[in-house]
Amino acid sequence: MGDYHYHHFLSSMAGVGGQPNQSPLEGPPQMSHQPQVLAMGGHGPPMPNPYQSLGYFTGFPEPIMFNAPKSQRSRRKSAPGLDHIKHRRTRSGCFTCRSRRVKGKRECLYPEPAPPKGSGGSTSKESSSTAPSQQASPTSSRGDDDDDDDRDSKLEPIMDEDEEEPQSATSTTAPMFPLRRSSTTSSFGLQRVPTGYRYDSETPSFDGNKSSSPLSTGTATAQSHRPDWTFLPHELQFYLGYFYENITHYHYGLISDAGDFFRTTLVGLALRNEALLYAIVAFSAYHHALHNPHGRINEFLQYYNHSVKNLLECLKRKEKYSIATLLTILQLATIEEYLGDWVNLMGHQKAALEIFTQLFTPQTIMQSQTGRAALTWYGRFDLFVAIMGSFETTLPREWYLEAATYHDSCTAAEPDSVFWKFEACSAKMQLISMEMAMLYARRVKEEVTAEDFAAEHQRLSRCLDDWKNGWDPALVDPSHLVTDFSGSRAPDPNDIVNPFTSGALFQPPLFPSTVLTASYHSMSLLHDSQSGIRPTGEAKDKLREHAYKIYQIFEAVEFWSHSPPGGLIALQSALAVAALYVQRDPRHQMWIRRKFVLLEAMGYIFPATMRVRMAELFADDTCTRWWLPNDEGFPPLLQNIRAYADERNAMAATTQRDTVQQIRHVFSRMNIREAARKAAEN
Repeated sequence: MGDYHYHHFLSSMAGVGGQPNQSPLEGPPQMSHQPQVLAMGGHGPPMPNPYQSLGYFTGFPEPIMFNAPKSQRSRRKSAPGLDHIKHRRTRSGCFTCRSRRVKGKRECLYPEPAPPKGSGGSTSKESSSTAPSQQASPTSSRGDDDDDDDRDSKLEPIMDEDEEEPQSATSTTAPMFPLRRSSTTSSFGLQRVPTGYRYDSETPSFDGNKSSSPLSTGTATAQSHRPDWTFLPHELQFYLGYFYENITHYHYGLISDAGDFFRTTLVGLALRNEALLYAIVAFSAYHHALHNPHGRINEFLQYYNHSVKNLLECLKRKEKYSIATLLTILQLATIEEYLGDWVNLMGHQKAALEIFTQLFTPQTIMQSQTGRAALTWYGRFDLFVAIMGSFETTLPREWYLEAATYHDSCTAAEPDSVFWKFEACSAKMQLISMEMAMLYARRVKEEVTAEDFAAEHQRLSRCLDDWKNGWDPALVDPSHLVTDFSGSRAPDPNDIVNPFTSGALFQPPLFPSTVLTASYHSMSLLHDSQSGIRPTGEAKDKLREHAYKIYQIFEAVEFWSHSPPGGLIALQSALAVAALYVQRDPRHQMWIRRKFVLLEAMGYIFPATMRVRMAELFADDTCTRWWLPNDEGFPPLLQNIRAYADERNAMAATTQRDTVQQIRHVFSRMNIREAARKAAEN
């Protein structure tokens, strides 16, 4: 592979050897008013390859290629004339020291304090959502001093800087859990889930709604396919259970998941692959922390790091690439997206592309559910980066065409299956989006005349409208429109849309029609903005209509009590595009800013560069730090996550120059000036 380069890209993220560049951000973040953003054209030393980065993982070290051999660094001598002080090993080090396995010479930042014992007000429901590491053992009655001793015994010793580190401390080849026998001990020293702990007995259906539907889905119920993970340590069981009960394909930004791939097949593959397992568990732990009043990010970081290290070891061993390797990279890329780290995401994307083309052809990838899911998953990243940056897609047209053709044939074979209809609609949308991206890229490279561009632009506009108007009537069955919003809040005078108007929201199993409709409006906005023609009054009205349809859909999903988990995440990209067309008055802009707060509270961190663009649109520089005045809706946990994410992005500006230049185009092509002018004219 360019896998030699990908090795070092992963090494920089996993903390393999060497020195960190900065201490972790697990403690209270020191956030500046203006976050650092991706470089817009500064100069610096050339990088060895486009995958390079420094210690992205909370103070973890630089890539191996920049470090001296171990024989030269394992026993460093004191400088002449200075007294060398021998330090004792300790088990109470901060995250900085523990991640480096050495003490000293760095600012020490400690884990977020655990919630106080005996805090009142907890209910049985709250306790059932508490992570294993935050639950008390059912037999424990020890005091604070005993707790300190217990914690002390669980932490790994931190070596002094001149000590030789034992091999066992650095080895990542030994599995953290037995794959074929039960384990009751925690790899991280976490307390087990109390005996008798159960998840909710009622399992959500495909769309996160517990009601049944007379429409045919063409798939078996998800409950019958739940993988057996009872042989794993209890804390891993906990997070897999949380993933199964609370994470849907909407969290991955995908329209549909006909075979319940993410909750069943993906997890089943993860039970046989440690790197994939820890990537999924990390994703689950991240979401759990955000929905827990006492959530902390340290467990997410640990699981994430173990996934990266296991993947790195797999690549070092030159093992044959497998679908599990590909899915691990895609899961890590999804985590990068949530952290707003599109530079690292594109690093994973490049590696995934090479594995794709080695494992599959456009025809063979369609022969399994896993292959089809992987293609749709990868295609979403491919198309977003290409369209927003005016790049060519990394996958040729043949891949997207084959997917559309295959799903059309499945729809013909099972004409009553709405899920196959959704898969076919989604595949056609990806094909149209791919053709749009290629057209925009050709214009940027001056490979098309103005006349030919205009003709192709008009053709694609018709294709997009024909796609929307050609949906099977079963996908817009009016009997599945949501008309009952009982239990929702009263209308807010500051709302810019009425979310309770019938026609904006479909209930499961037709909820994907809601997301597809928002996608249609956002793609229409993007495509029209690329026309290069000054809009007429009629065109302006059409743009405004597209934007307001998205606003209405988003708020309807937000306030409907039966919306599936992750539904708003699936709409975030559409909302971000529509935000460029919001009217320039405080009421409209504050409405958009509050929606961005909501999405970030769900863990979807907007990149610093995008925040700078929106600050230009809103004419308010404070948006670069936080969306609302006085840190409203900005709790400490989210501040920690945001600071960690911003740090990764800032470091990327000086390390991965080639990828930074690409991602700079992705967000710089959000034409703020033109959008602001159009919004002002509305």
